[in-house]
Amino acid sequence: MSSFFRLAVVSACCSCLLAAAGTSRGQERETASAPPEPLSCVHAPDGRVTVRGAAMGTVFTVRAYPGHGMDAAQTEKACMESLACAVRWEKVMSAMDAGSGLARLNAAENGVSVPVSPELEKALLLALDYARLTKGAFDPTLGPCIRLWKKSRRHGVLPSSGELERALRASGWEKLSVGKGAAVKTVPGMRVDLGGMGKGFAVDRMAEILRKRGIRSFFIDSTSDVMAGAPPPGERGWRLLVDEGNGKNTVLLLSHAAVSTSGSARQMAKIGGAEYSHVLDPRTGLGMTEDRQVSVQAPSAALADALATAGNVMREEDFRSLAARLPGVSVPAFFRSPSRFAEGTQEQDGAQMPR
Repeated sequence: MSSFFRLAVVSACCSCLLAAAGTSRGQERETASAPPEPLSCVHAPDGRVTVRGAAMGTVFTVRAYPGHGMDAAQTEKACMESLACAVRWEKVMSAMDAGSGLARLNAAENGVSVPVSPELEKALLLALDYARLTKGAFDPTLGPCIRLWKKSRRHGVLPSSGELERALRASGWEKLSVGKGAAVKTVPGMRVDLGGMGKGFAVDRMAEILRKRGIRSFFIDSTSDVMAGAPPPGERGWRLLVDEGNGKNTVLLLSHAAVSTSGSARQMAKIGGAEYSHVLDPRTGLGMTEDRQVSVQAPSAALADALATAGNVMREEDFRSLAARLPGVSVPAFFRSPSRFAEGTQEQDGAQMPR
């Protein structure tokens, strides 16, 4: 790694740490892990800088053009800061990291008021807003069902009725209370999981960093969630290829908007002769049995992410009606294709084609 790259990583990490709010009694500040080694950094002849790094189990790509008065080195540094914040928010929202605030909340007894950092509180409140908006089709409290379903997929055996009943009793967004720097689980066994909007939420925070550093024209891609800033110089937007199903694609010209794609079109599980999606149905605690893929455009990546998840659960007419009522929200693709289920395939939600 070049000396500048090392300086950029350190600066990015420090910047994210300084952005955190202070601690309160009984509450630990969420700390950031060291940013990962960048997978690549490319400077194009037209001034665009492209930096790639790993976080949240995927690869984030940040493409950016220099802002007013900025040079390539400053643009690269801003991109590195953006990637570092993805790592930081992974730490805040991870249910798997025993040292995270979310893990501490999940480990606490029900009825106990658990102090949470301002950052985690922000993510939890937004998740509950989206659960309320979708009437529970997006539900951040499905941790017990997710844990049970992962076990079922590993062993190829459906959960027992008793196991499902217990997991569903421990789930339900209305049973989680958040506010004034604390969270309370009102039922035993509840586990919060922010995976349904986590990457989108992180992408929004990454975009905030770029804007604060003076960059207006950028494109952030986390494979299934993308966010576009102002168009590239001389263009009307960033080109994004969206899978419409049946071998058809549409190209969006994206600016100041996000797109998220979710579905089972390339991932499934066969259990007991039936086919199940990796997207859980909050009503049953099992994977959806209808193969769907949904792409949503929205003003924020977190909203697009949550809505794309909900779109796999809701009736199509209800989902489209909801999307039509939300400012800046549209549904570029919504399709079903049972023939796309194929054993052993890997999930690659959507197909991105940034300029």
